[in-house]
Amino acid sequence: MNRKRKPLKERIEILYEDQDVIVVNKASGIMSQPMKDEEGDSVVELIRYYWKTRGKKSGFIGVVHRLDKETSGVMVLARNKVAHRLLSVQFKNHSVYKRYLAVVDGVPKCRRKQLIGYQTRDFTGKRAVSLDPEKGKQMVTRYVVVESIGNRSLLELVIETGRTHQIRLQLAKLGCPVLGEIVYSKDKKRVQGFERCALHSSRLVFQHPATGKKVTFDAPLPEDMQKLIMPEKPKKEEMP
Repeated sequence: MNRKRKPLKERIEILYEDQDVIVVNKASGIMSQPMKDEEGDSVVELIRYYWKTRGKKSGFIGVVHRLDKETSGVMVLARNKVAHRLLSVQFKNHSVYKRYLAVVDGVPKCRRKQLIGYQTRDFTGKRAVSLDPEKGKQMVTRYVVVESIGNRSLLELVIETGRTHQIRLQLAKLGCPVLGEIVYSKDKKRVQGFERCALHSSRLVFQHPATGKKVTFDAPLPEDMQKLIMPEKPKKEEMP
């Protein structure tokens, strides 16, 4: 039986749009772009559908960076080839400011730290973290603990490099894996009632390809992740 599709606004939110860029806040479960071997919505397809519902002609959409399917939050896409080239250079040069929020299992010993590692492969071919600079590409992530409740913590993270699964890898190596992480964590278990990785792209700052000005876009912590760190309210006693 096919699941009923969520309304468009629950799958993607258009934060900003002009003739050069379109910035969105994507929900978890949405791919960045269509994949041949995977079914489901993608940001690219939903933008085209959004335009169609508003009577706009479909145009060029250039993907310049990606978020994992399970990761929610801010993405920017180019609306012409010149913007695509200029934005791609910014991401390649690591000049785009990318901030994330993650709910992790555990409380880091250091409240604020810079994580430096090198992405490599283990004997099975899976991505792994090495401390040997000769074994892989450098990964640099800065984090600060926003709050801790019990054995869970909300972290704010800024990545200075952009390697695949960088945050998930480095937090697993730290011993505080992202909640819901089933690839790199030791127990590989989902959180009951939360069927995804608790990672959210909360801020993106880049140079607008047409004006050259720095622009900032934010996406608040989604409700499903808020529930992971909010203490449960005690049930009220009812009169007999």
